[in-house]
Amino acid sequence: MKFFEAGELDDGFRARVGAYDAFIREKVGADFRYPIRQRDWELDQVLQRLPAGPIPGTVLDTGSFNTYLGLWLARTARKVVVSDLKRARLQKSLLRRIGFLPPKATEAPFFLWCRAMRRGAANLEIRWLDVTRLPYADGTFELITSISVIEHIPAVEKALAEMFRCLKPGGRLLLTTDCAETRQPFGHGVRYFSQEELAALFAPYPVTSERRPPDFRRENWCYQRDKPLVTAFVELTK
Repeated sequence: MKFFEAGELDDGFRARVGAYDAFIREKVGADFRYPIRQRDWELDQVLQRLPAGPIPGTVLDTGSFNTYLGLWLARTARKVVVSDLKRARLQKSLLRRIGFLPPKATEAPFFLWCRAMRRGAANLEIRWLDVTRLPYADGTFELITSISVIEHIPAVEKALAEMFRCLKPGGRLLLTTDCAETRQPFGHGVRYFSQEELAALFAPYPVTSERRPPDFRRENWCYQRDKPLVTAFVELTK
């Protein structure tokens, strides 16, 4: 488990996300006016750990709405499943559209995002899934990606167990989440894990990513830099 440090936003980082941007922009079309990249360091950690060659099996990306990693994964995977909670995502998108929720400039309308994803890759399937109850057999996926998802799931232990169950032997789960100096329990749709909570959460699993403790110096704080909060990357290999 490793944690964000500002010094990693170097030339290599800029080259990787630049290549990602160019590819995704081509897939969604020049007329697509919404941002195509968020949570940059977390995305880059996942990009660096993806297989260099073709992925012969199926890949699952979770918490996919308003993200475009699935299109990048479809470059090399035989099949990609992108997933989210349909009712919650559709409801919030519609409420923004009719003015009951404030507009969010970084969020594409629900159906526009769906159309862009389907148009961008023929081997990509959109599924509306609850990751605490995945409707797949053991060992279905070669790879599962999950960027900034688990902090939004009340039954986080169950979600991790389900994703790990669905990995093939040798398969990997690449995920990111948030870590705070002081834990914040789940409420209003999110929680912030402490370092100790994350260590306990992943203790039952084979963590194969670099192990590096969090550095809570202000330069590493994420979001609006108003609280000591850093992002974390974890790789599990079955």
